[in-house]
Amino acid sequence: MLRRVSGALLALGMLLFYQCRPYHVRQRNFVSDIVNEQYADAVKHLEKSEKKGQRPRNKSLYLLNSAYTYYLMRNWSGAQALFLEADRNIEDARKSLGLEALSFLVNPSVKQYVPEDFERVMLHYAVAVSYLGERKFESALVECRRMNLLLNSLYDAAKDKPKYKADAFGHLLMGLIYEASGDPNNAFIAYRNAYEIYAGDYTNFFSLVAPEQLKRDIIRTALKTGFKEEAEYYRNLFGIKAVDEAVPDASLIVFWNNGLVPAKEQWSLDFVVVQQNGFITFSNVNLGITFTFPSSSISSQDAGNLAALKVFRIAFPKFTSRKKTYSGAEVLVGSKRYALETVEPLDAIAHKSLNDRFMREMGTALLRLAVKKAGEYALRQQNKEAGAVLGLANAITEQADTRSWTILPSDVSYARIPLNVGNNKLVFRTYRLNGPPRNDTIEVNALKGRIYFESITTLKP
Repeated sequence: MLRRVSGALLALGMLLFYQCRPYHVRQRNFVSDIVNEQYADAVKHLEKSEKKGQRPRNKSLYLLNSAYTYYLMRNWSGAQALFLEADRNIEDARKSLGLEALSFLVNPSVKQYVPEDFERVMLHYAVAVSYLGERKFESALVECRRMNLLLNSLYDAAKDKPKYKADAFGHLLMGLIYEASGDPNNAFIAYRNAYEIYAGDYTNFFSLVAPEQLKRDIIRTALKTGFKEEAEYYRNLFGIKAVDEAVPDASLIVFWNNGLVPAKEQWSLDFVVVQQNGFITFSNVNLGITFTFPSSSISSQDAGNLAALKVFRIAFPKFTSRKKTYSGAEVLVGSKRYALETVEPLDAIAHKSLNDRFMREMGTALLRLAVKKAGEYALRQQNKEAGAVLGLANAITEQADTRSWTILPSDVSYARIPLNVGNNKLVFRTYRLNGPPRNDTIEVNALKGRIYFESITTLKP
C-alpha cells in the first residue's frame, strides 16, 4: 500500500512540475522561431507541441497561432482559412457549457480556451489586413463589420463600468478601409468614433492620445463628404487650420507590429478564512481585498471541514510584459521622414483586461478552492496517505490558466505616406534599443487615387 501511495505521489509530482510551467514557456521553441523569422520551423514546432491541434481545449490557440504564422509569411489565403476556422471554434467554445461544472471543481484550464476580448479584436484586424494584402476591400469591410459587432457587444456588456470595452484602433481601421473603398462618409464616422475613444478611454486608461494623422483624416473626410460645420468644429478643436480636402496622387498606409504582447504567468495569493454569523470571509491584508459568501454557498459538511482550515493559497494568472528590441520606426521617402504613431497599445490593454475581471474571477476561484480543501481535510482525517495524494492532486489542478495568444504584437503603430503615380521605393527604418537601426525596403507601383496597405512585423534582434 505504501509503495502504491509513493508511486502515486511521484507521478503526481512530475505532473505538477509540468503543469506549473506557463503556457508560453511550453511554447518556447515556437515563439523563438517567430522572433527569428523562421516561420517554416515555427509551423513544425507548433504542430509538434499541440499535436496538430488535436487537444480540443487548446484548439483555438493552435488555430490562432497557425493563422498568424501564415499571416507573417504573407500567405494570405492560408491565414484567412485558419482564422475563419479559429473564429468558428471560438464561437462554439463560448456557447458550450459542458465543462463549466467541471472547471468549477478543477480549474479554468480544463475548458476550451476562449480568447481575451482584445485577442478577438486582433483576430479581425489580422483577417482584415490579410484581405487588404490582396486588395479585397469588400471582404475587408465584411471583416470590419464583424469587428464592429464585437466592439458593440463589448460596450453593451460593460455599460458604464471603467473597463476595456471599446477599441479605438478597430474603428480607425474601419475608417481606413472605408476610405480606400471609396466611401468617405462612413470613413468619417469611423474616424470620429475612433477619436472619441482615444480622447476618452485610451487617454484615461493607457495615456495614449489620438494620433495626429487621425485628426487630419477626420477633417479631410468631413470636407470631402460636405460636412463643412463638422470640419470647422474639428479644425478648432484640434488647432489644425490647413488640411486639404484632396488626397495625394496615391498613398500608403503602413502598419507596424512591434514586440510581443505580455505573456501570462502564475502568481499565488494567501487568504485568511473566517466563518461567523452564517458567512464565510476570505481576506488578503496585503492587497486589502475581502470576499464574503453565505455559508450556504457550499454544503454544511464542507463548511464544517473548512472551519478547521485558516489559510488558503490560490493561483491566479497575471500578464508579464516582455522586452522590446525596437523603440520606434519611421518611413523615409527621399529627404522626407514620416514617423509612425502608436494606435493600439496591446501591452497596456492586456494588463487592463485581466485586471478588469480580477475580482469576479477571484471570488469564483476562492469558492472552488474552499470545496477542494474541505474535501482534502476530511479525507486526511480518515486516511493520511490518501489525503496526501489528494492534496498533491489538488495542488496540480489548482493552477492558473496561463494560456494566451503569445505572438501578438506589444503595440501597433501606423503612418500615411503620400505616393507618386508609378514606382515608389521607400525605406522602413526601425530603431533598436541596443544596436544600429534596421532598414527594410517597401516598393509600391502606385495608380492614381489608390490607397495601399503594408503590414510590417519586426522582432528579430
